[in-house]
Amino acid sequence: MRLIWLLIALLLLGGGYLYLHPDSARQFSNQLPVPEFTRKTAHLFKWRNTAGEWQITDTPPPEGINYERLDYRDDENVLPVPPGIQGPE
Repeated sequence: MRLIWLLIALLLLGGGYLYLHPDSARQFSNQLPVPEFTRKTAHLFKWRNTAGEWQITDTPPPEGINYERLDYRDDENVLPVPPGIQGPE
């Protein structure tokens, strides 16, 4: 019975420490392995409709319309550089 109480106390102390020190919690969570199967990729399709307006959908456009396939991973948070803006050279 004492062993159970000791384990509970250690868990509470460890949780309290991580709660009060969020930087340590982030470092700890970054060291944990992330299984490859949990990462998801969203497949989107970018195309123009008959009025010339851009459409972005999760289903392919009707037959005969040119489209571009966009793949986004859920573990990435990167935005493309807007046209006309150059990054550091």
